[in-house]
Amino acid sequence: MRKRLAAALAFPFEDRDWLTKIAIGGAVGLALEALFVGFSYLFTRELAFEVSPLAQAANFPSLGFVLLVFQGALTAPQSDAMPEWRRWPGLCLRGLVLFVLGLGYGSLPLLLIIVGFGLVVSGGVALVLGLVMMLLGMLAALMLGFFLPMGVARYLRERRVEAAFNPVVVWSRITKVLAEYAAAYLLSMGSFIVAGLVGTIPYLGVLAWPFLTFYLLVACARLFGGVCSGAA
Repeated sequence: MRKRLAAALAFPFEDRDWLTKIAIGGAVGLALEALFVGFSYLFTRELAFEVSPLAQAANFPSLGFVLLVFQGALTAPQSDAMPEWRRWPGLCLRGLVLFVLGLGYGSLPLLLIIVGFGLVVSGGVALVLGLVMMLLGMLAALMLGFFLPMGVARYLRERRVEAAFNPVVVWSRITKVLAEYAAAYLLSMGSFIVAGLVGTIPYLGVLAWPFLTFYLLVACARLFGGVCSGAA
């Protein structure tokens, strides 16, 4: 697993155009962040930088790029370079598919967190219930998120969205590579927590976070694609 992780982290830098490709992915994310913050300012008259992470969820070109990296790692032989930034409509469509898959796995946790937050804001007796629901939402996100990478792999294998949401098949594939898969999941969660901490650095974090996040998404896609390829 250590060698697979090192290879995944080094993969983006093995492309001779790595700097340009990472810069484009980060720049698209940064532009979307500025757009989200700008729209929030129009409505609230405040620079709400906390909404900027939401832009990454709607970054369809970058999500499409990441899905191509995952697909390249899932095949044999594996792709030895990152995709090209071209055919943007196709990238956006792939990104939309990945967004739908993520939303399918994340809708229940998101609903619990939103309802729980509403109860917390209302205060009173509902405060405790709201905190419990938010905690359940975060736990559900961790549990369901565990299945998402293999769900993406099943979609890419069968080219059917419903294949990503078959819990029996997805779990049966995970059990074939359970040790590596669980390690990859924990490592990816840890890396994004670190990226989130970087994003909290005043001024610099807002600028660096989209580039760091894009790099980590590419590396994790390579990692999970390789792990899931052994469960075919």
